[in-house]
Amino acid sequence: MIIIPQTKGGVGKSTVAMQVIAPYLYKKHGKKITYIEIDDENNDSQSFTRTEIVNKRMLSTNKLSELDELILMDDNHQVIVDVGGNKTSSLVLEEIKKVGSFGNVKWIIPLGDGELDGKNAIATMKKIRKIEENSQNNMLFALNRAISTEPDYLQEQFINFFGHKYLQSNSVLCDFVKDPKYFAVKNDKIITMSRYLGSTVWEMAHNNTNFTQKAMQCKELGDIEGARKFLFFKRLQTEAKDYVLNTLNQIFCSLDNWIEIKK
Repeated sequence: MIIIPQTKGGVGKSTVAMQVIAPYLYKKHGKKITYIEIDDENNDSQSFTRTEIVNKRMLSTNKLSELDELILMDDNHQVIVDVGGNKTSSLVLEEIKKVGSFGNVKWIIPLGDGELDGKNAIATMKKIRKIEENSQNNMLFALNRAISTEPDYLQEQFINFFGHKYLQSNSVLCDFVKDPKYFAVKNDKIITMSRYLGSTVWEMAHNNTNFTQKAMQCKELGDIEGARKFLFFKRLQTEAKDYVLNTLNQIFCSLDNWIEIKK
């Protein structure tokens, strides 16, 4: 099981869960993944109405004990748990602490570049440490909405994670974890577009629809607006493929190395 908690809302947990982890696990296992969202306030996964790579399920906070058996049985990481922010993440982590993780859980903590994001990522990490005996190997950080994934640029954007010798910060994660494992999710408009289409970027990239041919057919019929529409979708398809090639595939390689680490 892969659990994605963060005690702060708005850090992109659902983006990491649906746009990165879901397609990774779908590709790895060759079948739909169980996607559980725990959030009594916001159901972000409901935006993905056309996805074909997950079976979605909502779990309310008054039924958290159901996680015990799910964690015990999921040896091969075929379940994603997207945990809401604020009190929800704290409730979920306290519930899991009662029984334990059985060595079956991998944790991903997303954070943006704000100072409060860093503080809450540290708070979330400390809660996980009370559950996991060897949390270092089982914990990964997702640096969300990265402007660039180039190392130098990444370090300057995410001062709350890496720190900076000339700038003061009270929420530097690297002060609490030596060489933390992480991946960066590059910000791109194709992520926003995919949500409006109810799909994931990975699925858009693997859509075999020939939009060029459809645009040509509309042109021949004199349907200029139809041709424009299919040209628009052709552009989105190309941008999605570029995002998979340049961002997601690199993250997938990092996940391959991390997911095989045993306790």
